[in-house]
Amino acid sequence: MSKKEKSMRIVVVVACLLIQLCVGILYLWSVFNNAVTEHFGWNARSASMVSSFMIFGFVLGNLIGGFLQDKTNPRLISFVGCFMFCLGIFLTSLLTEKTVALIYLTYSGLGGLGCGFAYGCVLSCLQKWFPDNRGFASGLSVSAFGLSTVLFGPVAQTLLNRLGVPHTFMTLAGVFLLATMTACCFVRLPPRVQSVENQNKPAQLAEGLTPLRTMRLFPFWCIALSCFFINATWNIVVPVIKSLGMERGLSESIAVLAVSITGIANAAGRLGMATASDKIGRTNTIIFLAALTAVCAVALIWAQGVFYVTVIALTAFAYGGPSATFPAMTTDISGARFSGTNYGIAMLGLGFSSVVFNWLSGLLVEATGGFSASFILAAATCVPPIILMLVYRKTAKKIA
Repeated sequence: MSKKEKSMRIVVVVACLLIQLCVGILYLWSVFNNAVTEHFGWNARSASMVSSFMIFGFVLGNLIGGFLQDKTNPRLISFVGCFMFCLGIFLTSLLTEKTVALIYLTYSGLGGLGCGFAYGCVLSCLQKWFPDNRGFASGLSVSAFGLSTVLFGPVAQTLLNRLGVPHTFMTLAGVFLLATMTACCFVRLPPRVQSVENQNKPAQLAEGLTPLRTMRLFPFWCIALSCFFINATWNIVVPVIKSLGMERGLSESIAVLAVSITGIANAAGRLGMATASDKIGRTNTIIFLAALTAVCAVALIWAQGVFYVTVIALTAFAYGGPSATFPAMTTDISGARFSGTNYGIAMLGLGFSSVVFNWLSGLLVEATGGFSASFILAAATCVPPIILMLVYRKTAKKIA
């Protein structure tokens, strides 16, 4: 890579990370949850499903956006995605008590799809700029996404306290629109460069497998199913981090701080474990994180006070790792050319996980009056990823 290309890469990386930082408020719903419930007089279970549907929209956006950017270019799709995301947040500010159910379309649907468009484009773009360090590139991209809660968690809570729900969403939409539209101008693909790693791979893999050919690979389905199960614990707890923390003895300010801490832990897991996966192997990384998630799920049954914050942070760390490792695993077995679409398909596991396990958790909470049964279920979902990674390890060798 020439000096000019290295300078260009720095500009692209900064722009991509700014986009991820803005659209990462996907994880801020636990801050908005109580305020939206009180402002609109909405029931808690309906409000908690907003996050689940947004994650599903986010995953669907990854798939559609990945396909479109593979056919066009990441700059165009990033523009479209960021505009959709900001429009969804703005339209949410216009809702009333009578139209609050439309938040599933504005915040979850339009906002989630736009977030997915932008996220997938940026992730795929950065992987192409770091062809021989895909784990690092994935971790760099998604860690910025996770850090959004650190920066915007306290900001959002302050805005909610001073401006109220409608003006908070309106303000955030305006700020994000200005920031993301500027950053999208600098998103671009690198010159076509063959990585050292690809030179030692079969020609078809170095070129890149199409989505249809990728879906015929058994290891691909190991990734998709692992994505479904390993994310269950986080999907169950993320909408209620703040409210559950207050039930477990935290003040409101400390509960909001806990949300911000999860952003730091999430980002650390994404960057740290993805980079580590380049050294210790992808499957070893996922197995370790699944085991850590299981321990956290069990601990959440009784965790109180500071221990609750610690466990939540470790859960966020364990969630962040796979979010950055799975994209690299998908590219490992299918090549980089169609990486946006291929990982978008695998991410459907996350989308279904968000809806299914949040729904099951809601039923269990209504039936038992607490979250203990939900966290037992969450712990059980950590077993399949371990088995699937052992299977992946054996089957992936046949196509390497």
